Amino acid sequence: MAKKNAPQSPSNFLLEELYRRPGFLIRRAHQIAMHMFIEACGPLDLTPSQYGVLYILNLVGPISQIGVARLIGLDRSTTALVIKLLTERGLAMKSPSSLDARKVEILITTDGKKVLRQASAMAESEKQSLLAPFSGEEGRIFLSLLDKFVSYHNANTRVTIAGSIDS
Repeated sequence: MAKKNAPQSPSNFLLEELYRRPGFLIRRAHQIAMHMFIEACGPLDLTPSQYGVLYILNLVGPISQIGVARLIGLDRSTTALVIKLLTERGLAMKSPSSLDARKVEILITTDGKKVLRQASAMAESEKQSLLAPFSGEEGRIFLSLLDKFVSYHNANTRVTIAGSIDS
């Protein structure tokens, strides 16, 4: 299933500078990861963002939409769309806050927990496929370097990740 690099033609050689830029490689890696996740979770019709929101709702419990956005690193409008789609599918629900009746909290439903359990197994398989080019140690190093990169640049982006449930 693994594909070898295409033969180095003159046009590929000229594109080498572009193809080796960190931003290009990260974007391409993101495209590959998204495709593999969507293929793995295709039977559940679940996107990576939807999976992430369900994961957070399951872990944290009732939380505001802004709280979800901060924990997953999505902008507020994208988070609102994801929550709307999950709510329409019956995988999440909105409820008045127990602390402030003017606010709404998002909760995972029983169906949402069921889909999350199914998706978690599929996502784990997809993760193993993503890391297949690496030895076990290389995979750990790769993930460690990605984490270091994201942590270093997180605060300098338009949408940050809170870093903890309490943030």
